[in-house]
Amino acid sequence: MGNRSENLPKKFTERLQGQISAEDFDAFKEAIDGQVPVSYRTNPFKPAEITFSDTTPVPWCDEAQYIAKRPSFAEDPLIFAGAYYVQEASSMFLWKALKQHAPLEKDLRVLDLCAAPGGKSTLINSLLTPKSVLVSNEIVGKRSLPLIDNLVRWGNPNTLVTGNYAESFAPLREYFDVVVTDAPCSGEGMFRKDPKASELWSTSLVDSCASIQESIVDHIPHALKAGGLYIYSTCTFAPQENEERLVQILESDEFEPLEIDIDPSWGISTVEVERNGVKAIGYRFIFHKTKGEGLFLTAFRKKGEPSIHQKFSVSPKKMKSVFMVKKRESEELRKWLENGKDFEFYQDGEDVYAIPSHMVQDFKIMKVTQKLRHQGIKMGRFNKKNGQLIPDHELAVSNIVSAKIPTLDVEYRDAIDFLKKQEMSVKTIQGVKGWAIIKYKGLALGWVKVLPNRLNNYYPSELRLRKDV
Repeated sequence: MGNRSENLPKKFTERLQGQISAEDFDAFKEAIDGQVPVSYRTNPFKPAEITFSDTTPVPWCDEAQYIAKRPSFAEDPLIFAGAYYVQEASSMFLWKALKQHAPLEKDLRVLDLCAAPGGKSTLINSLLTPKSVLVSNEIVGKRSLPLIDNLVRWGNPNTLVTGNYAESFAPLREYFDVVVTDAPCSGEGMFRKDPKASELWSTSLVDSCASIQESIVDHIPHALKAGGLYIYSTCTFAPQENEERLVQILESDEFEPLEIDIDPSWGISTVEVERNGVKAIGYRFIFHKTKGEGLFLTAFRKKGEPSIHQKFSVSPKKMKSVFMVKKRESEELRKWLENGKDFEFYQDGEDVYAIPSHMVQDFKIMKVTQKLRHQGIKMGRFNKKNGQLIPDHELAVSNIVSAKIPTLDVEYRDAIDFLKKQEMSVKTIQGVKGWAIIKYKGLALGWVKVLPNRLNNYYPSELRLRKDV
């Protein structure tokens, strides 16, 4: 894997030597030259036969496994179907924090403030009730694309993707029950996994990230309900980005610190900060002690009792300006869904989206107050000639598509050819005309259109598998 320990930035090394013991520092250098652990987390909404060999559980996340040797994930159609997400194990500690401190049995509004590429958003979504709402926010436009793709693969309609700075959410006073901030950081915890992170590191980057984090932490209390849960994390070891944020949160006097139950065998270190007699704990993952990359995570509860009255206000006139699809077209769209009566529909240009009825109000609020990049499940667009729906890929891989739509479960080679947008050995589906869904091991991969003597492959060109398999 190369000697990454020899190429660590000098000022980073000097600082870390002051943070940990000499014995720990030697172990850190040895670990950073070692193997990068590989782990994945399953999608509870898409149970599948996942056959990686030599797996062991990730102890702080019941839905996750380590894999002894990294496979070629691009050769597995199940990853394209959304059966699992390849995620760094340490970052899945969020699962433990949410299970212990979030009222997951209730319908919640959750904000994942720095959400790309989607690991934490799909994890959060796995834990929420069907009538909860997840707002996944990513300010960088290019980074929001994989975020949307990963949420689409996960298949649930109760998500909204926004692209805003933290302060944009402040006017939505006491709107969210949970706010998760995996803050932009200097990336020291990724030095082993991504050598580029080490090359880009500088003390000025640490200072810049700390400034951004300070601004984020300043604005979060406004949008979080009293009694709400706030989780802050980074993938760095820098005290300016971690311990100083603990101090900032404590000094705001708006939060009570929370402890997360951990097992000593997990190798998680704790960092304590005290202000005015109140002690906050940060949980640190570091290469030589935990089986994962570098992470810092802390949890707080906002002080006070939740109000039964909404404290934010949105112009009713603006809300009414968000037009939903008319009744006649809605009835046609509902036929494509398993529980169509539970949805309303929104048209953006030619694209039509299914919005869960319980989420329509939240959708409209985000539409008029934030930069909204994606909503619900894209169903497709109407054919201008005959008025019929041309279904979108999102609908095929969603968890809401009607069970009455014809499907064909194909073998591995045909699944790969379908994902490469090539011709499959299967030429037709007996007794079927028109739209059908191609499946692999019971999970949807996308649409085909059944014609008399052939299947037209409608897998999106921009998503097609380019690797030779």
